Formats: sequence, C-alpha cells, structure tokens
Amino acid sequence: MSKIIELAELAKSYVLKNWNNSSVLYSVLTAYGVYKVIYYAFFDRLRNVPGPFISRFTSFMTRKSMISGDFTDYLFDLHKKYGPVVRIGPNKVSDSSASDFKKVMASYRFRKSIEYEGFAGFHQNVFSTRDEEFNRMRRRQLGPAFSQTGLNSVEDLIEDICVSTFVNKLNKIVDSGNGSAQFNYFRYFQNVTADVIGELAFGERFHAVENDGHVVTDWVNDSIKSSFVFNSIPPLKAIRSMIPSLTIVDPRLKQFCLDSVKNRQNKIDKGEFSKDRVDILQMLMVAVNSTNKKPLSEDELVSEMGDMILAGVDTTSIAMTWLITYYMLYPEIYKRVVDEIRTNFPSEDHKITHKETREKLPYFIATVYETLRIKGSVGGGLAREAPVEGVDLSGYNIPHGTDIFMFVAGAHQDTQVWGDNLSFNPDRLLGPEGEPLKKEILAFSSGVRICPARNLAWMEIFTIVPNMIKNFDLSFPKNSLYGPNILDPNNGNEPKVPKDITFFTKPPANPERDCNIVITKHFF
Repeated sequence: MSKIIELAELAKSYVLKNWNNSSVLYSVLTAYGVYKVIYYAFFDRLRNVPGPFISRFTSFMTRKSMISGDFTDYLFDLHKKYGPVVRIGPNKVSDSSASDFKKVMASYRFRKSIEYEGFAGFHQNVFSTRDEEFNRMRRRQLGPAFSQTGLNSVEDLIEDICVSTFVNKLNKIVDSGNGSAQFNYFRYFQNVTADVIGELAFGERFHAVENDGHVVTDWVNDSIKSSFVFNSIPPLKAIRSMIPSLTIVDPRLKQFCLDSVKNRQNKIDKGEFSKDRVDILQMLMVAVNSTNKKPLSEDELVSEMGDMILAGVDTTSIAMTWLITYYMLYPEIYKRVVDEIRTNFPSEDHKITHKETREKLPYFIATVYETLRIKGSVGGGLAREAPVEGVDLSGYNIPHGTDIFMFVAGAHQDTQVWGDNLSFNPDRLLGPEGEPLKKEILAFSSGVRICPARNLAWMEIFTIVPNMIKNFDLSFPKNSLYGPNILDPNNGNEPKVPKDITFFTKPPANPERDCNIVITKHFF
C-alpha cells in the first residue's frame, strides 16, 4: 500500500513540473483514477463494511436520494439488505443500531459532520455548530427559555394559542359547514406552532391560526428544502460559499428577525415588557458571548432566530400530523384515546393543560411516543465524524474521519429493542415495562446534542391534541386514499400510511391531498 502512495506522490510531483503538457496531464489523471479505483476496491479501511459496490467509489446514489426526498426510504432498503451498518459512500456509513446511536451521541468525541455547516445561514448556530465550546455557550444562553421555569412564565400565552385560539378557529370551521367540515390538519398544526414560535422567538404572534397561514411558514418550507438540496450537491454547496446572497435564510426572514429585535427593544425602553417573562428572544438579546465578551451580533441573532423557527414550526407540527394520521388508520386506538380524554375531562369549558395530560392521560402519551417511534419528524441520518482513535460499531471498525449517519428512523425499528417493530402498538409503552422503552425514543436525539427545545415541543403536543380530541370528532373523508381497511402488503399488512418525503424533516409527501380530515363538534 505504501508503494502505491509513493507512486501517487511521484506522479503528483511530475505533473506539477509538466502541467502544460496535455498528454502528460491526461496520463497522470488516468493513473490517478486507476489508483483510486484500486485503493477503494481493495485497500481502504472501510472495505469490510457491507453496502452497494458503487458506494466504495461515489456517494452519487446517496446524494440522489437526498435530492429526491427519498433518503429515509433509501436507507431503510439498504439496512434491510445489508444489516445495521452500511457503506453509503467512499467515506460515509449509515448506522441503524439503537445502542450505537446512544454510544455515538453520548459525548463530544464524535463531532458533527462538516455537512452541518451548510445549515448555518449567516452564522453558526446551536444546531449547525461543530464546535463543542460554542455549543455549550449557546445552550447556556438559551437554557433558561427552554427550562420548565422559563416555559411556565409564558404558559398562559402558549395555552391561549394552543387551546383558545385554535379551538375557536375549529369551531368557526365547523359552524361554516353546518356542524361538520373538512380541513387540512397539517396546515393548521403548522399555523399553531408558528404562532407559538412567533410569540417566543420573535416577540409577536403571527396570527397564522386566525388568518389561515402566515408568510413565515412559506419561508420555513422553502428554506428547509433549499438548504437540504444545497447540502446534497457539493458543487452547489461550493458555489453558495462564494456567493453570500445564496444563503439558506430568506433575506425577508433576516429583516423580519431584525425588526423583531428592534420592536422588543422599543417595548423594553418604554417599560412595556414584563421582566418576569423569559422567552427565546429575550435570552438572545441579553446574552453575552464568552468568546469575545460581546452581545450577539446581528448575524448571530438572525441565525439563531431563523434556526428556532425552522426547527420549532416544522418538527412539532409534523409529529402531530402523523399522530392524527395514525389515529385515523387505527380506529380502536383512536377510540381508547377519545374515551380516556373525555372520561378524565368531561367539561366542554375545561382547558386541558400539559401538566394534566402528564398526570391523567397515560394512554394518550403512549400513542405520542409510539408515533414518534414508528414515523417521527426527522428523516435521514444525524451525521457525526468518527473520532481520532476510530470506533467499533456493531462489529465494524470505523476509522477516523468517516462520516457516520446515525439513522434515527432505523434505530426506532431496531428489532433488538422493539421486537414487532412494524406494528403500531402504544401498549408497549405503558406500565413499568414501558418506561424504559420511552428512553429508547430518539426523536429529540440524545446525549450532549439533545434537542434543547424538547420541553416546548412536549408542551405543545400535550396541550393542542388533547383539547382538539376532547372537543371534536375526527374522521377521514370518504374519498381518502387511506384507511384502516387499506392494507400495505410490504409492511406486514398494516394499514397503508401516506408516503413521506425527507428534507431533513419528514412530512407527508402530499399533505394537501393526504392530510384532510372531517371534523364534527362533540356535544357534552
């Protein structure tokens, strides 16, 4: 092997001396290509990791699946054929083992892959950063807003959006249809989560629920897709690094962020802002970087605020969308949830709080966890670099510098943990035996880079869905392409689930067609 490398170095030296001789150049390029083929075919350190033969030489098939939105399905197919660790590129592997996932995510030894730099926008942020100290600093700065104490300080605002405003909107929809109407629950969940993030990260409500949307949700959807596509095509990624205007953050969103900071400062100056309120925007505005002892710059503020809205709107709304979808596909489970909620909360006027959900609705909570397991909001893999000393994963030695895509959806299907992994079975998460399994749900990641906003997501889900189910009856339209009796032979004859699409998050591929529901007022 050392001889081959010496020859490659000699060839490099020779071509530099004779670069103007085209025949020499072509010869050396050909020799270099042959060398690369021989190296990756017989000598490289990942040669024992199973996978498609072409993946030894190129990541083309992986990149293609990313661009098309089929990355999650592509990885599932590979792991089904090759096992828990699969080679997906010359220097990339995918890992679907639940135990490996927690091992890799447990410490900062496994840096985030360079892939994440493409999600940085104007400046690295708590999501995109690969730097351990920067991540620790941002988590300290944002921590108070996401702590239970911080969320309690804005609980009334969240309750007003998630219950009062949302239920009032549903009542208007039902009244407009003389007691029964059809609406798109994916869009409405996006609207309500956008209003929550608007209050907490921008200091103002977007009124997306009342007005059937807000332009910011369009910016979110476009930004997520564009950032994922740019990251998936190396030449585009390089071009974007040279042209600042090709940022993943919409320029209109940048100005919106800066205007929000200005408006908050005006309220503070006029004494109109409550000092008791602890929210994301305030934590960012008062933060001082430990690196330079200065407040966050405009680019830092915009990057963090943009990250909050990209992550906060999409992931939670998608989780609730899949939850309602699975209720409609499994009517016996839906009925148990309805009975549990309405038995514990028989009053129409009572607003169920997230605390009451935790205390009184164990079966509902189990269905949320099971939905996060079987579908979830995040697709593809969370990419990490193998450390200097390398790492052993599921019997394979992964050398330093290899990108390890920790496949969340695959870990949630690990039969060593879940057994009958294809069935939607919330009962597995009940009682003493269910509590340890809840810790195997990796929807918010785990370890040192666990999602800092997970408490907010739980608060939203545990408030929005129980109140919706308490007050309204839900059913698929008669012309729906899906239902409990439409089975999928490729998935253990379980009910067929709408196709998803992966652009980091994993929403339904056709939400306008597949996420419509008939809603009827429940009379107490």
